[in-house]
Amino acid sequence: MSALEPVVSKKMLWDWPVRICHWSMVLLVAACWWTAENHEIVYHSYCAYALLGVVLFRIYWGFFGSSSARFSHFLQTPAVAFQYLKTITRRDVPSSAGHNPLGGYSALALLFLLLLQIGLGLFSIDVDGFDGGPFADYLSFKTSRWITDWHEVTFNLLLGFIALHLIAVIYYLLWRRQNLTAAMLHGKAFIAAPVQPASHWRLAIGVVLVAAILWPIIM
Repeated sequence: MSALEPVVSKKMLWDWPVRICHWSMVLLVAACWWTAENHEIVYHSYCAYALLGVVLFRIYWGFFGSSSARFSHFLQTPAVAFQYLKTITRRDVPSSAGHNPLGGYSALALLFLLLLQIGLGLFSIDVDGFDGGPFADYLSFKTSRWITDWHEVTFNLLLGFIALHLIAVIYYLLWRRQNLTAAMLHGKAFIAAPVQPASHWRLAIGVVLVAAILWPIIM
């Protein structure tokens, strides 16, 4: 190995905002499901607002966060993703410093579905017309019920992507011996180049920006 080649060692890959966003999404999606199934609409709304805040912050962090968190870091061309897909049966593929070309698109799709799901929920209403999202009153009952139907369809799509995500995590653990879950817990992975962290003021701006978006929706 040349002295100029970067040394692959265990380094910080995912900063704590990425990890908090990830696990918050896991918990809040489960909470949204449980509260909806048990007709706890008030708590369902609280969980959905919290989830919206997390998703909006993760999108912001995808532009202004640490280098591994940015969309520009892990979103590659469809051709690159297709080439990566052709290596899916191999075990000797080097691990990616972050999301691999397929995982990048998967992360983007999950964020989009979460945002769509929450957005539809803002206009949804129950079958009795009593409990609904904050913007349901701006629509006719029929339109809100139509959106509610799509709210359920989108949730099933979301469940499908979550299942696909879990299958991928198991595949990498068992086939390629890469523990993606552990990396998302402690943040460290075997990578060559160190991640460039984001400054604290960018974090503060993101929190304030998300709060400013959420405030008029909640109030």
